[in-house]
Amino acid sequence: MNLSFLTKSVKSFRCATSGIIQATKTEINLRIHFAAVILVTAAGLALGLSQQEWITILLLFALIISLELINTSFEKLCDVIEPEYNNSVRLIKDIAAGAVLWASVIAVIAGIIIFAPKLLIILKQADHFI
Repeated sequence: MNLSFLTKSVKSFRCATSGIIQATKTEINLRIHFAAVILVTAAGLALGLSQQEWITILLLFALIISLELINTSFEKLCDVIEPEYNNSVRLIKDIAAGAVLWASVIAVIAGIIIFAPKLLIILKQADHFI
């Protein structure tokens, strides 16, 4: 293996990791999404999700976090290109934010489909014991 390739790969990985860290420090919505990842992961572990359910959840995590990072990138780029208010820039930012919102709504619906039956079973069992 070419050592130069490995060195460049490590540097790229560090840059990407730095980007995620910087975005997480500055973007409240990204922190909210990461908090949701932690809560959903804990709930999934507690409720014993199936392999297929975990794959679905992990893909949704990847989608939402990736879209939020892309949205943040668009916002930062727009601010560099046009620091003053511009209606076209506002529209670009709104559309990018809309992509995150749309994916988040679908993720919540998928979460309800996955978690609701498991929670109903627990509630029925709890009611049975009372």
